[in-house]
Amino acid sequence: MSMTTWVDVSLSDGQSAIWEGAASTAMLLGTMNSLGHARLAAIDVLSPAVIAQCLRRDENPLQRVAALKERANGTPLRATVNLLPAHGHVDVLSGEALNTWLRLLARHGVSEVVLIDPQLDLQRLGNAVQLARANGLIAIAALPFADDQAHSDAFYGACAAQMVQAGAQRVMLRDEAGLLHVERLAGLFSALRGGLEGTPLDLHTRCHTGLGPQVALEVMRLGIERIDTALPCVANGASVPSLPLLVRSAALLELPQQAPDQDRIKDAEAQFSALADQEGFPESQPWAFDLAPYEHQLPGEIAVQAMQALRERGRLADLFEFSRECTRIREELGQPPMLQPFAQAIARQALEHLDAGERYATLQPALRRWLQGCYGSITTSLTHVHQRIGAVSSPCRAVNLAATEDELAALICGCRALPPLHRLHHEIRTPEQALTQGLLQRWPGYTVLSVTGPGLSIHLEHSKG
Repeated sequence: MSMTTWVDVSLSDGQSAIWEGAASTAMLLGTMNSLGHARLAAIDVLSPAVIAQCLRRDENPLQRVAALKERANGTPLRATVNLLPAHGHVDVLSGEALNTWLRLLARHGVSEVVLIDPQLDLQRLGNAVQLARANGLIAIAALPFADDQAHSDAFYGACAAQMVQAGAQRVMLRDEAGLLHVERLAGLFSALRGGLEGTPLDLHTRCHTGLGPQVALEVMRLGIERIDTALPCVANGASVPSLPLLVRSAALLELPQQAPDQDRIKDAEAQFSALADQEGFPESQPWAFDLAPYEHQLPGEIAVQAMQALRERGRLADLFEFSRECTRIREELGQPPMLQPFAQAIARQALEHLDAGERYATLQPALRRWLQGCYGSITTSLTHVHQRIGAVSSPCRAVNLAATEDELAALICGCRALPPLHRLHHEIRTPEQALTQGLLQRWPGYTVLSVTGPGLSIHLEHSKG
């Protein structure tokens, strides 16, 4: 039986799913010092969602990678690259544009790259694998999991075989909607092993249905090589399973694993929890088992946003109506994959329809480009919408290559220019220090501010004159 190792995604997918990506680069440095010494197989540091979060804060995503690399203590850093960007500046990331981006990732400290093609175009994915390897990166080909009749065990086994033939050094079964369950695993893994012929297999699964930890332990029994996990404060719910929980459970079940340094993991969790407490980030809450994810099949962060939107509308009880509308939209459009750039657009379109607006009175940009054939030919029942928006003359348009690497990197990230490098500094404050700082910020508007409590007395008063 294979020895399972652990990858931590707390700094990318974990904090994106639980904290909506609120943690800045400077906030992550202390935690990275501990994770870097924890004997992990890899640490995931960058994804399309993280890039967008950095840009919203005027942070440079490549500076984020370089800063985390300095504190990684030799632990491999991993990044995720989606070949169909969600920002709309580029329809398909390929050729010299992709080659330049992979080169920049490698230069700034990334060792491994997860390559995702939402449409599972194996030729396009194979070209990306070869470019990654040419830039000295370990190429991990993602095999997105979907729970429907079209995606059989045999289908996944055949795809895995083609990925290996294309040169993938690892294959990742990627279950971003948390749809896997134990009953599916034996047959699925048998088919995958037949196609992989010894190539290592990784698992990325979420906990939408609450089954993520159970699935992770079962795949360990089946001989999985690596599993994506997170620190407890950013695990569960729409995130991945908790690393300490899986390590303890695997030990109790006597499943073979390369356990990380528990003291370092505890340190990292304490630092991340202190950060959450100081900044007011939400606590991670496990989600109860629910069948809705099997209907809407939304990836982690998108599922969180949809649930929040329903809650704000006072319509959380209509979750299944929303989920069915997501399915209906996918069927009418010709089954776009429930991954970015399509997943968020489908969720937003479903919310518009749920708000009693005329169906397809407006159309989300990613769905418009899907119908226009920008990602390839489609079959759709929405003929009236198709006729209304027309088609594009040059689907899968080529990127106009910019003059410099920096300009091209900005185009790939979806901005005019990457933000300048900033001094990275963040100070963890005690609750008392945080309270004092808050009072000092408010003090100018008051004559006297006074706070007392057990072991605490703060009194601020303007002096006369």
